Amino acid sequence: MKKNKGRFKLAGTLAAIFAVTFGINLLSVHLAAAQQERMKQVVAQEEYELETITVTAQKREENVHDVPMSVSVFSDIQLEDAGIENTLDLTRFTPNVYMKYSTAGNIIVFRGISAFDTSIYSSAGFYVDDVCYPLHYMHNPDFFDIERVEVLKGPQGTLYGRNSESGVINIITKQPDNDLRGKIFGEYGNYDTSHGNIGSYRTGGNISGPIVRDKLYIGLAGQWEDSDGFMKNEYNDDNKAGKIDHLNGRGTLRWTPTDRWDITLIGDIMDDDDGKGYYRFLTGPSKTGRHGIAYDGENYWNNEGDGQTLRVKYEGNVFNLLSLTGRSYYDSERGSDFDCTSAPFGNNIFEFENNLLSEEVRVSSLKNSGPFQWLAGLYGFTEDTDVAFDMQRQNQAMKQIRNTEMDIDGYAIFGQGTYTLFDKLHLTAGLRYDHLDLEGEQEFISANSMEKYNKGLDYDEVLPKFSLAYDFTHDIMSYASVSKGYLAGGYSYNFATGPENFTYDPEYTWNYEIGVKTSRFDKKLKANLSLFYIDIEDKQVTEYVPGVMGARKITNAAEAHSQGVELELQARPVNGLDLIAGFGYTDTEVDDWVTTEFNKGTSQFEQYDYTGNDLPNAPQYTYNLGVQYRHQSGFFGRADLLGIGDFYFDAKNTLKESAYQIVNLRMGYEGESFDIIFWCKNMFDEEFETMKIHWGGNELGHDGEPRMFGVKMTYRF
Repeated sequence: MKKNKGRFKLAGTLAAIFAVTFGINLLSVHLAAAQQERMKQVVAQEEYELETITVTAQKREENVHDVPMSVSVFSDIQLEDAGIENTLDLTRFTPNVYMKYSTAGNIIVFRGISAFDTSIYSSAGFYVDDVCYPLHYMHNPDFFDIERVEVLKGPQGTLYGRNSESGVINIITKQPDNDLRGKIFGEYGNYDTSHGNIGSYRTGGNISGPIVRDKLYIGLAGQWEDSDGFMKNEYNDDNKAGKIDHLNGRGTLRWTPTDRWDITLIGDIMDDDDGKGYYRFLTGPSKTGRHGIAYDGENYWNNEGDGQTLRVKYEGNVFNLLSLTGRSYYDSERGSDFDCTSAPFGNNIFEFENNLLSEEVRVSSLKNSGPFQWLAGLYGFTEDTDVAFDMQRQNQAMKQIRNTEMDIDGYAIFGQGTYTLFDKLHLTAGLRYDHLDLEGEQEFISANSMEKYNKGLDYDEVLPKFSLAYDFTHDIMSYASVSKGYLAGGYSYNFATGPENFTYDPEYTWNYEIGVKTSRFDKKLKANLSLFYIDIEDKQVTEYVPGVMGARKITNAAEAHSQGVELELQARPVNGLDLIAGFGYTDTEVDDWVTTEFNKGTSQFEQYDYTGNDLPNAPQYTYNLGVQYRHQSGFFGRADLLGIGDFYFDAKNTLKESAYQIVNLRMGYEGESFDIIFWCKNMFDEEFETMKIHWGGNELGHDGEPRMFGVKMTYRF
């Protein structure tokens, strides 16, 4: 099933020169001097203030301070300053957001809520330029030429629909305009291991500007990363078991024929050729050392994809209109040693292929047009997903093949409005009607039989949201909200034994939240606090099929809840010095889940009660503490402390990850057109696992990254 993939390298030299001229008629020398002094004071004040960020979290432009929900926003400069290169990095700087990262997927966990282990969908929505990335395997892209990233916490069902029951991440890429801008960069890094690898390289660049001034613009961006990785296969002395080879590109064409029209076409492509050698035994006779494996079988992880987005925006006299047409393609092929040892047992071969075509049309009120701001929209999509699972075994009696085809069509009608009373009280109500039609078919081939079954599903959901916000002053806003989200039902691609356990139903969450957002001391301090309670109904879980050895099914058997608090602080006490802090506490608990489990000790099926257990992959707390200094001379320095609290990897709470902390450092020089930054990640080489499972009576784990250090040079123009 492997495909031949074309590879290309980014190369070339980018250069540009621009000049700005201006003149002022002076009435007198004294007046000119006074004017210059006033301008210096204004500039100094603006540099001293924390930036105001405009977001589109609620699908219309507004100050993030005015959004009545917990939202973390990262501008392009903030991403660069913190060294955030992908979603995994991003989650470490966001309170109560955690990524369960492994070669089995990229599960984003908001406030302790995640999908069951083998789900191909996430409870968190993920969007790039307003187009959905449906599979969680797509949720850890490389960041390059990004305008900002918005992290929305809590259910977002009203505006985003299915599979946004815990939160949403929005990535907004940079758009070309009349300013000619660009950069090229090169980076070298090295993992601090004893494997003798040759390091990691990353290079890329971007350029954008006008083709026809005020009318037509173009932007091009690309990035290539090549790394040995930090894993070694001790069986064959291969120090590239976890290699990384990523190629990404994006092109943007923008047309503004008049002041009212803004039309953008975006195309992107990605091609990865990685290693999958990460899982190692933590216990038992096959145990290996940190960052070491002993595989005799397959070890590859190849991803490729492309996408196109057509965005048409019209600003009218009465309302604004936006049309978004999106297409995305993603294919992932992965082969791994089944037993993760040097024994000749067999391999697991997976392929996930997804095609999505979507259309969304929004009509909204003009900005600041009156006390009532509103938005209404239509959304439709068609999605085809194929999953091929080939269990290759030396013992032919154990060989199995599952091929699953899932076709999903859906549409939605949604609207949300905010009415302001007395210029202080903001009342918001929203509603979405979401409809899904699903068709699933599975072919199951074993050594002695072949089965084929199919089943259709359809769901109709109503997803409301209500919020109340009050401005005590221009700088202090408090809010309370309630919202509903859901994780769609679907098909079991690897557990089903027949049509009776081929499907499962949706999972629902209700989020209750109160919070306050403040900006104090002339915008030198920003502080946001929120408290939440989430009720989880019909939770999707994995259970044994009673009486059938080894057989499992996906059911909606559990009820649970999550509650906690989030605090984010940002301060600039003096010009050039930034202090950043975030803290999130989450308490999760299973309220009701009693099922039948197989007891290996008695070799019997027995009743098991999960009630009172913590939800898996839900850290009790997360935090980030950072200090950054940027001197007028160009010197730059930053230190970050990133913490994760205790949590369990499994529903039985038998696989625990203890709390750990990571320290990152960055320092260097930033000139007008040239930067050089020295950096170190995980400075104290903290040991931790990003995944653990029970396997053959022992524990199998996925090591976190070791200490890594390097240098990055950037030329801007």
